[in-house]
Amino acid sequence: MPRYFFNIRDGHDVDEDEEGIELPDLDAAKAEALATVEELRDQLADAGNIELEIADETGRRLLTVPFFRGGRRR
Repeated sequence: MPRYFFNIRDGHDVDEDEEGIELPDLDAAKAEALATVEELRDQLADAGNIELEIADETGRRLLTVPFFRGGRRR
């Protein structure tokens, strides 16, 4: 099973996920990323332009999920 890494990127810095998680495919990784964004959104409301980046085992960025769309925060 492939391992996916969920890095938090704020436009300047990257907090890299060093462990990752094994998931069956990219769709499962995307679902995990969306759930993580929902959990962390309120905690990071004042942190600016933050994205959760999904990377594969080679470090290649596969998908990016923004915490806030269009600058609008709830």
